[in-house]
Amino acid sequence: MVRTPELSTEVRSALLAVLVARTAVNGAHRIVYPFLPEIARGLGVSLGVMGGLLALRSAAGLAAPLVPRLTESLGRRAVMLVAMAGTILGCLLLAGASGVATAAAGLLTAGLAKLLFDIPMQGWFGARVPYARRGRVLGITELTWALSLLLALPAGFLIAATSWRAPFLLIAAMAVAGAAAVGWLIRGDRPAETVRAPLRLTGTAVGILGAVLLFRLAAELLFVVYGTWLEADFGLSVAAIGVFTLVVVAAELVGEGTVAAVADRVGLKRSVLIGLLGSAVVYASLGLVGRSLPAAVLAVIGWFVLFEITIVATVPLVTGIAGDSRERLLSLVVAVSVLASGAAALIGPQLFAVGGMGLCGLVAAGCALTGAGVLSRIAGPAPTAA
Repeated sequence: MVRTPELSTEVRSALLAVLVARTAVNGAHRIVYPFLPEIARGLGVSLGVMGGLLALRSAAGLAAPLVPRLTESLGRRAVMLVAMAGTILGCLLLAGASGVATAAAGLLTAGLAKLLFDIPMQGWFGARVPYARRGRVLGITELTWALSLLLALPAGFLIAATSWRAPFLLIAAMAVAGAAAVGWLIRGDRPAETVRAPLRLTGTAVGILGAVLLFRLAAELLFVVYGTWLEADFGLSVAAIGVFTLVVVAAELVGEGTVAAVADRVGLKRSVLIGLLGSAVVYASLGLVGRSLPAAVLAVIGWFVLFEITIVATVPLVTGIAGDSRERLLSLVVAVSVLASGAAALIGPQLFAVGGMGLCGLVAAGCALTGAGVLSRIAGPAPTAA
């Protein structure tokens, strides 16, 4: 039996820094969704307008293919620190927004910050962690996605006690701590000279991009109407939505923890396929929930566990496909993901207005099944991949 190499002290320290910093980065992104109706009311705009603002934020991800050029010139840590500064600025702009223009600037800045952090972070670990351990390590970094949503609990009470602006100040303070952690615990890695690593778009690379586009579209169609669904169908207040979100956090932690614990043994491609097929079943069942809150809780648990298995296993899978060009392929994954997010921000509310969560779920299930079909036709990397 081959012994799996232990993680270096450098990698362990970086994991700690990322857990702090990326929780803030993701918090700036995620806090909008459960409280979208409240934020819209605070700005005096419709949900349709807010959907447009979220689409604008998603459009920031179209700049993702430029990020690898920055990391190749400045180093990964430097770009991550720029991202933390962008998170702070974006949150402060949102907290001080008195109209749509300032809110749009804040959302766009926070959107750029997320891609500026995620791509070099994933590339940093991809360059230092053997592929056989990458599911575990990158699975741990993805715990920050669930942890960031824990902020919805105090956010719900803060909004009820003050206004919708307060959570963004909380996240800005967390981002300051995250920037300090990155600067202290991750060594500078600016290269002595710029070395480009061009990406060759093989059939496997194109296939993984197509699968990501489809399963991200499926998930985002539901995420964008999540808060509206809880308000409209179950009459939950903003504080109650914050409490309900604990269910989501627990489900996401289970999904992310599952990848960290077993995906390297099960196989990353197989893990993604399991997540996609299970997601399709859950999405299609959302229309059967009706106004039963217990049924909604069970559906949400399945929804988020399976989605997290899908997306978290995809990241290390991608890092094994492109070798030294991993950041360039990761940047294209981000670009197609934000295309899906932007499309869903525009389409999701319209589908919900026509057919509620049931229609959104059926469309999402179709996308997930198609994505699984695309993925099943591509070859995954060998276990010894770089």
